[in-house]
Amino acid sequence: MQGFYMLAMLRAKRQRRIALLACAAALISAFFAARVWFSAPAVPASTTDLPYIAQAEQDRLVVSRGGEIIIRTDIDVRSLPIADRQALENGILLSDAQSLARLLEDYGS
Repeated sequence: MQGFYMLAMLRAKRQRRIALLACAAALISAFFAARVWFSAPAVPASTTDLPYIAQAEQDRLVVSRGGEIIIRTDIDVRSLPIADRQALENGILLSDAQSLARLLEDYGS
């Protein structure tokens, strides 16, 4: 009789261990899933090398990068000199944010 009791106890102990390992695996999986879910999306290195393009769109100055418009300004390009308007019609390539800031400051004032 004691032998069956001992076997039942060992079986229950093994089941508790299996349940504990399953719970630990679930917690670890949930941790890594939450970490991936709440992390910032990776930015490909190639998008940081893309130039800014300033151009005229519907008589307003628009700045795009990688084909996506990132800034729509209220700067009316009709008030700019003809050379600047023609350059904006073709699109002005700007290599970095500092040159973009200078252009917006020049055209905005």
